[in-house]
Amino acid sequence: MYAFKPFAFTKHEPRSAERPKARSGHRIACDELNLYSYGGFNPCISNDDPDMRDDLTWVESKPLFKELWKFNLVTQEWRRLPCQENMPNELASNAVILKGDKLLIYGGTGVPFGYNCSNHLYICDVKNGKMQMVPARGHFPLAQYGQALVCHGSYLYTVGGTTGYNYTCDIHRFELRKAVWEHVYICAGRDQSEPRGRYRHELAFDGNKIYVLGGGTALEAFGFLEIPAFDLATNKWMTLLTQRDSNYNSVPAPRRCHGSVQYTDERTGVTSVVISGGYDGTYVFSDVWRLDLNNLQWNCLRKCVLPNPVYFHSAALTPEGCMYTFGGIIKKDDEVYVATNWHQD
Repeated sequence: MYAFKPFAFTKHEPRSAERPKARSGHRIACDELNLYSYGGFNPCISNDDPDMRDDLTWVESKPLFKELWKFNLVTQEWRRLPCQENMPNELASNAVILKGDKLLIYGGTGVPFGYNCSNHLYICDVKNGKMQMVPARGHFPLAQYGQALVCHGSYLYTVGGTTGYNYTCDIHRFELRKAVWEHVYICAGRDQSEPRGRYRHELAFDGNKIYVLGGGTALEAFGFLEIPAFDLATNKWMTLLTQRDSNYNSVPAPRRCHGSVQYTDERTGVTSVVISGGYDGTYVFSDVWRLDLNNLQWNCLRKCVLPNPVYFHSAALTPEGCMYTFGGIIKKDDEVYVATNWHQD
């Protein structure tokens, strides 16, 4: 059995010749055996790239990746799953959730960003890569990208997103058994606690409240001292004041396009969310922070720093509590690159 070091990142070098290209704007998810990477974007791959020039799927979808990859956490090998022909064309800044062996994929954009957006839900069987769009009815959300998802019972909640021009923090939910969309809350300025519209935020959920963490627009990024929360019981927004890190008297700097995972401590029952990296429009972050949802206390994990400042990456957690990050746009020595590395915490 592999034993990982707490609060330390380790770079994984795959043992397979087959491996994904560097990308950003993708999404990953983990189960106990595998990491799955869906979609993504890379405009820097040349037309004569030897790995891609004969890939007919890439030729048709570039600079977006119409791909679902599976990384075996034991063998350290990548495998690209088949059935790309059923994937949508909106492959960047989707939102995904893994439920059992089904990957739920919602929203996203094609290129140019915002020109073609999606409000369709797809389900992919991660055992074989087969994907299908879920037939749905009801009050559909706007077609957007950069939204975030929470699954609670038989409902899938989507929060926020952008068309490329307008930003929202509206909430809709999809009843998975009946395949029906319905409005939960449309922000219209009737309550001063309604959050400002945003995209590339992340969500936390404690069973009662949905917490909105960061995000922003093309021009700004939102902070973490006060965070919006939506109470599912009362159907109301509220603004919650968090507690600064007691050692540094600070909270995470405002950011969007960060990574996020959530876990519950089996011993204490406390649910926490961990955010990593991100971007505020000028600065790219490498820091890692933890928020205790019980007392809203921030803790900066000073000994746990990403190998490089990164944003538009994706993070996921295994059931054993191991956090993986993959891809993204990195800043190193004042140069910007698209990352192809994956790291384990």
